[in-house]
Amino acid sequence: MPVQRIHLTDIPPLNYEKHLFQERQLRSVTSNTRQDAREFLGFAAEHKLAVTVHPYPLDAADQALRDLEAGRFDGAAALVP
Repeated sequence: MPVQRIHLTDIPPLNYEKHLFQERQLRSVTSNTRQDAREFLGFAAEHKLAVTVHPYPLDAADQALRDLEAGRFDGAAALVP
């Protein structure tokens, strides 16, 4: 029986700053229930999560997106009435 060999190449290096930390997402939380919120808050308290939120009025949504894209703050932007 012939010997089978597997040839592997090196895994390319991962640039964390470029590939991971520049993620920006816009999420809606309107589908969450009160029970979802209770469970999340319980999880957050148990795991000592620190959350940073930057509120923007609804009419400043474009500015919030520009600030997120430019990386002007850490955390999340929240549109408030």
